[in-house]
Amino acid sequence: MMDTPEWRPLTHEAGLASYSLRGGLASLRKANYADPQVYYGGFFQYTIGLERIMKLALIVDYVVENGSFPSDHQFMKKYGHKLTDLLARLGDVRSRLDVSARVWELPDADLTDAAIGVLSDFAIGARYYNIDVLTGKAKTRDPVERWFSEVGQLLMSKRKRPLRDVGWARELDAQVGSRANIRFETEDGSPVHGFAAAAEAANVSEYVAKEGTFLCARIARHAISILVARSDQVSSHIKIPYFIEFFYLFTMDDAYLKRQKSFTA
Repeated sequence: MMDTPEWRPLTHEAGLASYSLRGGLASLRKANYADPQVYYGGFFQYTIGLERIMKLALIVDYVVENGSFPSDHQFMKKYGHKLTDLLARLGDVRSRLDVSARVWELPDADLTDAAIGVLSDFAIGARYYNIDVLTGKAKTRDPVERWFSEVGQLLMSKRKRPLRDVGWARELDAQVGSRANIRFETEDGSPVHGFAAAAEAANVSEYVAKEGTFLCARIARHAISILVARSDQVSSHIKIPYFIEFFYLFTMDDAYLKRQKSFTA
């Protein structure tokens, strides 16, 4: 089974996709206003993992339809890093699955569109935002700020419970006054002055990290479910790996995914 020329790159690619995806989600889960590099690291790994999963699914779809692997090196070039286009194309692949195999839906369209829009632009070019600023290139928008304003604020608007009270921090501000010097910015670039502002920013960061990570995990689960289901339709004379072995974590339900912090299980 492992002697076919495609077996090695298929397993390596699936392994890389899984590793990148899980690492990205773990970083996004820890992201907060005081450590913007964690956001960037999460975006890097997650977009790499998601892109590779979707491209694997398109390759497997080609194999099912044509009985062989694509030989045209331009097959994937038209997609580049456009996660929006890849996700749309994956919808076509999903339509060729049996209804019983269409297990995991995408999150609500407003959330999915917002998240994929930011992540796709990051993968295409916004990942160089800081370099672009430093070198005078016509810059894109700060991806952390954009994630927070377009995805984070949308998630906050859907929140049903109030954030934790920060009365203790307001009391600390009253006692310490101007003797404390706090120099941070929130994800949208607003300055953080005082303990109460810092505590409020931490509350928002934690909520957006938890819900934003869950949102990204659900999008990934959707793509993975299509890859796994479509691979079941590959002819038996073409040997491919059991992709579910690389992505078992993402076969779980919402409650399980939402509890994840390290994504190592």
